Amino acid sequence: MKLLFPFDNIRKSQLDLIDDVKKAIKSKKHIIAHAPTGIGKTAATVSAALTYAIENDKDVFFLTSKHTQHHIVIETLKKIKNNFNVDIISADFIGKKWMCPISDIKNLHSRDFSEYCHDIRKDDRCKFYKKIKNKTKLTKEAENFLEKLKEISPSHVENLIKHSTSENFCPYYISSELAKNSRIIIADYYHLFHPSVRKAFLLRIEKDIENSILIVDEAQNLPNRIRNVLSSKISTFSLKAAIREADRFDYLEIGDEINIILDILNNLKFQFIDGNKEIYIDKEDFIKTINEKIRDYNELVGDLLLIGEKIRTENKRSFVGSIGSFLEDWINSDEGYSRIFKITNWKGNEQLELNISCLDPSVSTKEIFDLCHSSILMSGTLTPTRMYRDIFGMDEKRTMCKEYKNPFLKSNKLSLIVPDTTTKYTRRKEEEFKKMATWCESISNSITGNVAIFFPSYYLRDQVTNYFERKINKKIFIEERGMNKKEKAEFLEKFKNYSDKGAVFSGVVSGNFSEGIDLPGKFLNGAIVVGIPLEKPDLVTKALIDYYDRLFGEGWNYGYVYPAMNKVIQACGRVIRSETDRGVIVLLDERFTWKNYFKCLPTDWNLIVTKEPVRRIKDFFKS
Repeated sequence: MKLLFPFDNIRKSQLDLIDDVKKAIKSKKHIIAHAPTGIGKTAATVSAALTYAIENDKDVFFLTSKHTQHHIVIETLKKIKNNFNVDIISADFIGKKWMCPISDIKNLHSRDFSEYCHDIRKDDRCKFYKKIKNKTKLTKEAENFLEKLKEISPSHVENLIKHSTSENFCPYYISSELAKNSRIIIADYYHLFHPSVRKAFLLRIEKDIENSILIVDEAQNLPNRIRNVLSSKISTFSLKAAIREADRFDYLEIGDEINIILDILNNLKFQFIDGNKEIYIDKEDFIKTINEKIRDYNELVGDLLLIGEKIRTENKRSFVGSIGSFLEDWINSDEGYSRIFKITNWKGNEQLELNISCLDPSVSTKEIFDLCHSSILMSGTLTPTRMYRDIFGMDEKRTMCKEYKNPFLKSNKLSLIVPDTTTKYTRRKEEEFKKMATWCESISNSITGNVAIFFPSYYLRDQVTNYFERKINKKIFIEERGMNKKEKAEFLEKFKNYSDKGAVFSGVVSGNFSEGIDLPGKFLNGAIVVGIPLEKPDLVTKALIDYYDRLFGEGWNYGYVYPAMNKVIQACGRVIRSETDRGVIVLLDERFTWKNYFKCLPTDWNLIVTKEPVRRIKDFFKS
């Protein structure tokens, strides 16, 4: 069968990627592909995987954390369908809660929504689900609607939600029915890498992981996504809310028992010494305390979960049920987790937290990569590739680690390191902030057009921006914390409108805009990364370093240095997005010249260390 490539021409680096993907799939191997922006990763991997899948009756899962990437995959599939006259049925999923047409559920915690959805379907109270199934069989209306969806496939999830809701069908469950007949499924990481969600999802869509080829987009984000999904906590806030909820629904005894858990957390404060705000907690000690001060641990968990389920039938969410879920996680989570008690500040008030933090994403990924037919992990920031192979628990003999050349002209990018300041914690003083501001101002003014400045934290961003915002010759756009999709889109449009005059974006690495956005051509001509975005050296970070030291002898690199430097590379990747783009990258911190950090930067950047960045930038734009 001819390769189902959607475009007339294949670039050289794209062809290399396609050949390697074909080899990996044919030999039932995995490939970790560090492929810089511009290669055309989506078209290359989808065409190679889909061609093999059709020939050999396999399924393809394209997993991504970005909604924009869903559009790109769907458009790629449409081109393949039209160009080759091949029948392609696809199903596109986002989070179940975000596909639900019921109002007032978007603010529910995912666990609460899952329980609520289960309960109203079980009790026949969901009109959207009832229209799809009559007991275990599809209704005639649903069968007819599915045929229409097959005709317009491939179709984006937003389109499916719109059509389904207008006909009073549940978008998630109608999409699940469509997935049964689909060759390719676009979904979130969550659908396959959350253990309990994966089991239910695959059962519902009647797919087997053993018969599937996985494409994981922007795979550098997967470790933290899994860690976050498999971590949980309780706090003074959630415990007090659960006590109030228990009283309101007349579960007074369970309210009293939750109050004792709150007392246990308050007593843990006395273990702090020397002003520390966090300590490790032993799993068995906490269970023993519950057994002694309340009652049998497992009985308590069972009652909390049962009462939570009853409350959700009236209230959609339940804090009582959430406490039960946390205690259930506490007893079930073992190797690859840390348990930490900490004192934090919430809206000016002291808050106590008991955390179960997942350290090891392989507790979820190893089983998947062991079972699936083949997988392709890809990103422009997947270095070192061996680190991802190790932390995902992938079989070394079955895994190909590949790095591909940047397809763009080297002369289109100027990459500088200015080693005259640092965000190192011991030097975070007013004098240093002023020096950073002076460099940000002079560099931004010397770059023609729009410039983005990324800081390690909002605190540092505010300190430095405060000094240069009055002196800079361009309008400043300051990123707000926790912006929603609409706010981000409006913010970007306003910023892009200043591309002729030139504006400065002041934001944070790992914030709203350091990855997953495209500002091609004149919309962004320069990026400055101020400092190295190293994780706060708290107990979770220390536990992560110790854990990877024990497993691979690479704790400092795997748990601290490499993730931070990948964020730097990701932020800088906003500048050059196509072969015609020209731009400047400036790394502002003396530590970028240190060997352990410098070695993490791409060799094809041709970095220049200078204390005369303005002269070099002006020469670059003149040339």
